[in-house]
Amino acid sequence: MKNKIILIMVLLVTLVVAAGCGGGSELKRQPGLSPEEVVHSFFDAAKGNRMNEAALYVSETSKGDMKTVLKYVTGQSTATIKNANLLSVRQVAQQGNYAAAVATLQQEQNSLGIVFKPVGLEKVDGEWYIVDYDQVFRDAKYQVLAQLLKSI
Repeated sequence: MKNKIILIMVLLVTLVVAAGCGGGSELKRQPGLSPEEVVHSFFDAAKGNRMNEAALYVSETSKGDMKTVLKYVTGQSTATIKNANLLSVRQVAQQGNYAAAVATLQQEQNSLGIVFKPVGLEKVDGEWYIVDYDQVFRDAKYQVLAQLLKSI
């Protein structure tokens, strides 16, 4: 009888410990990133086909356009982004809570196909987020960001 109680207790403790160790799959955005680091984090997650993670770096207003954001920022779809390389990202302008950066991409590995993409970012609660390029020009909220992107 005593052995059964000890066995049950060991099983309960094991279950509690195992349950406590689970739940590590919750995605978290890395805090305090610069605009350049946000674009790099977005690209790396998208290239790894981790679209839920990539979405952490896109503004709330643009999350409905995730595929559009991916296509614009990378020039690729989720199926072909694995062949692309993000060579560099450089912030070129900032005004208040808006920043403009230029991403330099090699469209396919071992090719000379290089493109430059302007990327707009918005700072919300101290963190930078990518804003869908088309949305910048559609939404009056982003007039300052639209002006920054036009100047590139």
